[in-house]
Amino acid sequence: MMILARAYDFAMVLIRTCWPVLLLLLLVIIAGLSLGYVSYENRRLNNLIQQELENRNRAQVQWSKLLLEHSTLTSPGRIEQIAREELDMAVPNNNQIEMVLP
Repeated sequence: MMILARAYDFAMVLIRTCWPVLLLLLLVIIAGLSLGYVSYENRRLNNLIQQELENRNRAQVQWSKLLLEHSTLTSPGRIEQIAREELDMAVPNNNQIEMVLP
């Protein structure tokens, strides 16, 4: 029992005299853990940004293809060709045109 009392007294004296060192040690441990967490979050968010940039680039490529397809499908030459071949339409002669006045 005497040994435990002496050990306890020694521990209390050590804590009383070294508390600034223990506090600094605790702060260094907290700072190290915080640094690790911030580094992890930084890498995670950077990866997320890269994925979103890739998504944006894919969407821009798809949009460009759709614009090209739209301009191809709505070109006047193609519309005239479809009107002649599939709908049997033709440009009217001058005598087939009638003017309607209001």
